[in-house]
Amino acid sequence: MNATLIKNIFLILLLCFVSSSICAQNEIDLNPKNQIEFQHDNDLIGLTDRYYTSGLFLTYRRRLIKGIFPSITEQLSFQFQLMAYTPDDLDAIDVNQFDRPYAGFSGLRMGWSFAKKDWLIESKFLMGLTGPSSGAGQFHRWFHSEVINFSIAPWIAEIEDSFHTNLELNLVKEWLLSPNPFSVYLAFTPNLAYGTKDVYIEPKVIFYFGRRNSLNSSIAYDQIGSVVNETFFTVRLAYRYVWHNALLQGNRSGDNSPFTIEPNEKLVDFGFDLNHRSKKNNYKFGYHSLSKEAAGLHKHKYLSVSYARSF
Repeated sequence: MNATLIKNIFLILLLCFVSSSICAQNEIDLNPKNQIEFQHDNDLIGLTDRYYTSGLFLTYRRRLIKGIFPSITEQLSFQFQLMAYTPDDLDAIDVNQFDRPYAGFSGLRMGWSFAKKDWLIESKFLMGLTGPSSGAGQFHRWFHSEVINFSIAPWIAEIEDSFHTNLELNLVKEWLLSPNPFSVYLAFTPNLAYGTKDVYIEPKVIFYFGRRNSLNSSIAYDQIGSVVNETFFTVRLAYRYVWHNALLQGNRSGDNSPFTIEPNEKLVDFGFDLNHRSKKNNYKFGYHSLSKEAAGLHKHKYLSVSYARSF
């Protein structure tokens, strides 16, 4: 075998290897299995800084190639949370003038979801800290001091340090009322939570309007594995029956916080969302309007924005 023939065989093998690598890369690009998302909630829309005033969320999601059930889409998620809650009057230093306690929470929430084209089941486990150890108060004061130069809250009489665990179950059932290019979906999504932080049942109704993929490949439910573009908006209404809220009442297993209040038994959350997927990039914008969480409080509204990148 002469040198020219060996060289030609080598070049052919190299071209075959490069071609197969490019095809494999394209397949991975068209079917991403991982995602990182950053989300920020804030109540600036009402020019207020009260109640649920800010939230930071960093999420990693993984689509399982081989799950328990071969015909069902399965995903894992890991989310870091940091949330801050303040009374209406940030200048008050007398607890008797507070309409709700200061409260902060930071934690890790792990989720496992199973999805088909028209239904989803997701279980979640949350663990984290309330109180000064959560870091929410320190972050809130730093943000007001160094970033927006706004009134710095004293964060006194805060809900005390406590470790929390919670279980959550989210169920989804969808009906396609009209297909693309301008589809209409109706979804019923009952959610349940039980633990030391929250105890509630929350049925929710959602309408989706626009170009949207089926449930198990849509950003409507944070599903990855597809890069098909989506652009749609939602209108949603949730009705929550509350038995316990640790960010108002403290730990239900026992709490010595200096100031707590009782929540209203019923809470209404109305809002809308704008959602767009461009290949591997997801963009979301949401508006929330909440009824009074407790007697003596006002209604509240806040915005939520997020960006996610799949890979």
